Amino acid sequence: MPMTKENPEKPQFDQNAVIKALQNALQTTSSKIGQMSEMLDVVRIVGDAKTFKTASLALTGEIADRHHAERVSLGMVKHDYVVLAAISHTDHFEKKMQVVRDLENAMEEAYEQDANIAYPAQAEDSSIVTHVHEYYSKTHGAGNLLSVPVRRGDDTIAILTCERTSKPFGNDESTQIYLTASLVSARLEELHKKSGWFGKRLVHAIRNAFAKLLGHEHTWAKLIGILLLGFILFATLVPIEYRVSSPAMLKTDHVTYISAPFEGFIKSVNVKPGDIVYKGDELLRLDQKDLKLEEADLLAQEQDNKREIQKAQANKQLADLRIQQAKLAQTQARLKTVRYKLNRSVIRCESDSAVIIEGDLQKRIGAHVNQGSELFQMASIKDIYMEADVSELEVNNVQIGGEGLMGIKSHPDYVYRFRTTLMSPTATVKDQENTFAVRGEFVRYTPEWFRPGMTGIAKIFAGKRTLWWILSHQAIDYLRLKLWW
Repeated sequence: MPMTKENPEKPQFDQNAVIKALQNALQTTSSKIGQMSEMLDVVRIVGDAKTFKTASLALTGEIADRHHAERVSLGMVKHDYVVLAAISHTDHFEKKMQVVRDLENAMEEAYEQDANIAYPAQAEDSSIVTHVHEYYSKTHGAGNLLSVPVRRGDDTIAILTCERTSKPFGNDESTQIYLTASLVSARLEELHKKSGWFGKRLVHAIRNAFAKLLGHEHTWAKLIGILLLGFILFATLVPIEYRVSSPAMLKTDHVTYISAPFEGFIKSVNVKPGDIVYKGDELLRLDQKDLKLEEADLLAQEQDNKREIQKAQANKQLADLRIQQAKLAQTQARLKTVRYKLNRSVIRCESDSAVIIEGDLQKRIGAHVNQGSELFQMASIKDIYMEADVSELEVNNVQIGGEGLMGIKSHPDYVYRFRTTLMSPTATVKDQENTFAVRGEFVRYTPEWFRPGMTGIAKIFAGKRTLWWILSHQAIDYLRLKLWW
C-alpha cells in the first residue's frame, strides 16, 4: 500500500491580498501621475507668462485653486528680507497694511529656518519654530498655514505661503507645492530681474557680475583677471613720472691746448693722459744745451760790444760809438730772446687743477718738435657739466630748466641731479639717428673723481604720463607720421 506525504506548514497563496496590494499600488501610482500632471500644468501656465506680475499671480492662483486654499501669497527675498510680491486673485494690495507686514514676518520665519513650516505643526516637526505663524493665524483668522521656500539652486529666492481653514496641510501636499515652486523658480527669477526699471536692472547685473567675479569658483582665473584689470586701470589712469633716457658725457669748456714754444727736442716728460696736475707742476722739458751755448756766446759778444763802446768814447769817435751801441742793443735783444726760450723750455701747468686728456709723449723723448706743435690737451676739473644726446623723437618732451639724473658708468651705484640749461639748435647724426645736445649743470657739488669724457646715462624728467602713453607714444607717433594724408 503506497504511502503519501503531506506538508501542513506550507503557506496557502492569498489571491485577494495580492489583488488588494496591486490595486493600492495602482492607486498610488495614479495619484502620483495626477500630481505630476498638475505640477506640469502649473509650470506651463507660469512659463507662458510674459511679466513677473502675471507669472506670480498665475502661480498663486493655480496653487490656491488646486489645493482649495483661501489665499496663497508669494514673497520675494531681498537683502535677507522678504517683500510681499503677489496674492492670489488680487491685482493690488497696500504694502503698508498690518496684515501684509505680519504675512511678511511669517514668510521670514520660514526663510530664516530654510524649511517648510506648517501650522498647526505636526509631531515630527517639533524642531521647527512656528511662533510667527501662530500669531498670524490667531490674529487674522487664517486657520491652517503652510510656508515653503522657493529655491533656485542653492539659494532661496522667494517664500510661498498658503492659507486654508478647511483642513491642515499634509506632507504630500507640502511636498507637491514645494516641488511646483522649485520647478517655476527659474522662470520667476528671470521675470523678476526684468521687471524693474533700467537703473535697477543695471545695478542687479553689475552685482551679479561682481558676485561671479568674487566667487569661490575659478579662483586662479579670477585672480589673474583682477590683476590684469588692475594693471589696465593703473596703466591708463594713474600718471607716473616719465623720464627721457639718453646717453650722456661729462664735459668742460675749460680745455687748454699746450704747444711747443719754439723749435727744439724733447728732453723729459713728467705726465701722461689721465694725470691730475696743479698750477706750477712741470709737464715737459725741452733740451736747453743749444740755448745755453748760444747764451754764453751772446754774453761774450755783449762784453766785446761794451769794450768797443768804451774804446770809441776814449778816442772820441762818435760814429764808431753809435755803431757799437747799436750792436750792443742787438746782442742784448738776442740774449733776451735766448733767455726767454730757456725759461719757456720748461713747460708748466698754469691751471689751478686740471687733467691731461691728450698727449702721450713718453715714447717721444728726444724727438724733434716744431714751434707751435700741440703737446698736451688739459681740461679743468672745475665747472664740469653734462651733455646728453637726446633723440629727435623725444626732444619735444625735454624742457629747459627741468631736472634730471645722471648715472656714471664708472660709479653706477649713485646718480647725480642736474638742471638743463641749454639745447643745441641743430641736430647731429649719431648712430644713424638725429640727436640734439642738451646741456645740464649739476645742482650740487661735483665729486673730485669727475673727469671730462666720462660717459653714462641721463634721465631727464619730462612730467607725469600714464604708463600706456609711455609704452605706446613712440609707436603712435610713428604711425601718425607714416599714415597721415
